[in-house]
Amino acid sequence: MSDTIEAAHAPFVASLRAGSFKAPEEGWPAELIGAHVAVNNQLIAEVAERVGAGDHPSYDNAVAVDEAELQAFADAAGGLGELADAVERSAARLAAAHSALSEEQASTLVQAVIHDGGTVVVDRPMAVGSLCEGNAGFHLENHREQLRALEVPAKGEPPAEFDRYELVVLMRPESVPELPEEEVETLQSLHLGYFAKMRALGYLLVPGPLRGESGEAMAGICLYGTGSREKTRLLAEDDPAVRAGRLVVKVLDWYTAKGALSIGP
Repeated sequence: MSDTIEAAHAPFVASLRAGSFKAPEEGWPAELIGAHVAVNNQLIAEVAERVGAGDHPSYDNAVAVDEAELQAFADAAGGLGELADAVERSAARLAAAHSALSEEQASTLVQAVIHDGGTVVVDRPMAVGSLCEGNAGFHLENHREQLRALEVPAKGEPPAEFDRYELVVLMRPESVPELPEEEVETLQSLHLGYFAKMRALGYLLVPGPLRGESGEAMAGICLYGTGSREKTRLLAEDDPAVRAGRLVVKVLDWYTAKGALSIGP
């Protein structure tokens, strides 16, 4: 969950760091929204840290909704980019504090007072783990929506020129031949050796495995630069792991803006 808490802030941080906002017709400007998220993260992280240390704290978000306090925080940050850095640091602290809680500590009730629009909207005990998670969930998304409403949409033009590559997707077949473990190890060594040969010949630019969802059908991707999708297909299918039926190949043309990709030896 700690990774999720930190990762959940990435779109908010990226938007803040891009820094292209209009003034709001009503409500907070972007810098106060960013300051609020950073300050509130710090408040909740401190509560979680104190629970982890055996203390009995309470949570009150009054400072995090005080416009004078938020403006001072934003001014001290020095700009939207620096404010984005502060949000990122606060998210990392919140994630670490949440991760450090034991299951029992995460269920510890703390008195939570939440102000919104000058009114106390929550005044009750809350589990500190849920407080951390909710802050990085619906609370953060609400403020992300506030930023979206203020963003000046970025527009772009297609590149004037393209570079073209062949993207090979290595797929796991529905039925993988069963092999003794030592044969699988040998085949993997030959598979990697084939990559090394293709790179040495200048055909293969970048190979690498994929890691993601359990049971994912895609095993890896390779970027070739032969100039021919058919040539690349035949080369990729000559991989010992493909010939053994452990992998199957899909080949796509991939275009990037000319000069956008720089690949070293």
